[in-house]
Amino acid sequence: MTRLLITTSRMPFALDEIRKLGRAGHAIVATDTFATAPGSHSRYVEEAIVTPSPRYDTAAYLDAIEDIVVSRRIEYIVPTFEEVFYLARHRERFARHAELFASSFETLRTLHDKARFLQLVQQLGLPAPRTIIVSDRGSLAAAARELGEFFARPAYSRGGVNLYTNVGPLAGALSIEQCNPTAENPWLVQAFVHGTDVCTFSLAHHGELVAHSTYVHPRMLEHAGGITFESIDESGTLAIARRIVAATKYHGQISLDFLRTPQGLSLVECNPRPTAGVYVMPPEMFVKALLHPRHGETLVAPPGAKRKINIALVRDMIRHLDEVPADLAALFSKAPDVYAEAEDMVPAIFQLLSYSHVLKYRYRNRAGRNKRTDLMAAYFDDVQWDGEAMGDEGEDEDEDEDALVAS
Repeated sequence: MTRLLITTSRMPFALDEIRKLGRAGHAIVATDTFATAPGSHSRYVEEAIVTPSPRYDTAAYLDAIEDIVVSRRIEYIVPTFEEVFYLARHRERFARHAELFASSFETLRTLHDKARFLQLVQQLGLPAPRTIIVSDRGSLAAAARELGEFFARPAYSRGGVNLYTNVGPLAGALSIEQCNPTAENPWLVQAFVHGTDVCTFSLAHHGELVAHSTYVHPRMLEHAGGITFESIDESGTLAIARRIVAATKYHGQISLDFLRTPQGLSLVECNPRPTAGVYVMPPEMFVKALLHPRHGETLVAPPGAKRKINIALVRDMIRHLDEVPADLAALFSKAPDVYAEAEDMVPAIFQLLSYSHVLKYRYRNRAGRNKRTDLMAAYFDDVQWDGEAMGDEGEDEDEDEDALVAS
């Protein structure tokens, strides 16, 4: 039995990992910044602890995590969102007590910053859309005119928030007046690629890919986030993921987004953390890859596994009546719900109760009730990292560790 700390338990993929590890007999302590985080209420959580925000109270957050690791005899720290940056920056602080399943801060930053990631992709000769990086609104407008059909977003962004495009269902969802590129957080303006979204989730140990799943999301919430998921057989993603992991000596959980076109796969972005692909990875595969990887072996999730988020399907039907037939079909399919499981139903209740976190965000930010991305922005706000200085009064870890190897 291994004692694990799972951080940011609000995330649905954190809940999935908690269940996979708990059913395998491992002891789980879960943390988040608010008490109603759904994953904290799984029957497989030995203890749930509320911590300060890594983004807004970094020093206190780091103190709290270290205290938990020591007092609960944690052996393995598994971050599930962007708190990984705050933890990785202080790797040596935790290394005395437990293993942090994450790469170096510098490697994580290279993959998280979409502009830096594009440079890596180009160095590795991997396929990606034509991209112009801009640091002011005038340059953004010029790049959009040059590309014709375009898709733009900040270098630091996630979850379909802040997407500016003139093509497809999201055209006009964001105006250029709402876009604010800066030197610190530039925007990527890319040629719009007509294709099918394909995503991956992988686990890696020190530059070696040990488990990999490829999936699609047939149903999406307002064209920005998946609400149904299905694993597929797409062999090309494995070679590309393996190349990136090897080049960066990556250690931890990593996810890639692609577009499948008639010309082949085109890389869109990287998330150096778990995403929905963990849902369609068999439990024994995930646990083995995380805790007992075998050198030279890459486990690949089989196609055909399906999952869904029922409450998101219901919400989509309420907001978009034209989506009702397809959403109903998905809702009544045999695919298991991500939150509600017969032997572990309480997280599904707290999925609703966690909405209080969204209401607090709206009150603090005077956010509009009907803003398309409000729900996701609220869920990410206090655990995200957008490249800003961290209020931890500490020194960066050695940024040469696991340094980028583009060869």
